[in-house]
Amino acid sequence: MAGELNKLSDRKLKGLHGIPASKIEFYADGAGLSAKVTKAGGISWVFTYRLDGQKLHRLTLGRYPDMSLKEARSSRDKCRQWLASGKDPKHQLALTTQETLKPVTVKEAIEYWIREYAEENRANVERHKAELRKHIYPYIGKMALADCETRYWLDCFDRMKKKTPVAAGYVFQMCKQALKFCRVRRYAVSTALEDLTIPDVGKKTGKKRPGIKR
Repeated sequence: MAGELNKLSDRKLKGLHGIPASKIEFYADGAGLSAKVTKAGGISWVFTYRLDGQKLHRLTLGRYPDMSLKEARSSRDKCRQWLASGKDPKHQLALTTQETLKPVTVKEAIEYWIREYAEENRANVERHKAELRKHIYPYIGKMALADCETRYWLDCFDRMKKKTPVAAGYVFQMCKQALKFCRVRRYAVSTALEDLTIPDVGKKTGKKRPGIKR
């Protein structure tokens, strides 16, 4: 992939785009990035690479002009970083695209934990679901988990704390465990509750509440 970098220009691409050609052509930009021009004049960005010196792979990054030359180069650089770390750009790009298109919401993250863990390992799961439906989901359930900062969680717990501080404490414990479960399994990542403890959001129960593990 060594050689001259950034050989293409916006002027060159504009001159190729939409112009019929007799055959498919590849125009190299450098470091594995090429502009693939179809017979109909369509242009797509292609990253060519070898993983561990094996078979040659071609990965489509996007289409021009939806993906600009600058964006294509940035995507190429990210692919080269993945390669340097021993990761397959094809798989990494698929993961990144999936996360971008459909970020996991707070509700989806907690329900993942309920489905994959709580239903088999916790008592009174239905009661927990009811608490979540009442105190968490209406306020932050639709928010992308990655965008749900600590302050938004605290708003929920503070509302509970005024009337039911003990309930606020165990709902907090439940949510914190759910986020850790999702994070460990790479389903979704959030550390918004990591620095908080029960006294920050409510009160500890006098005796162990059924279904809560400490």
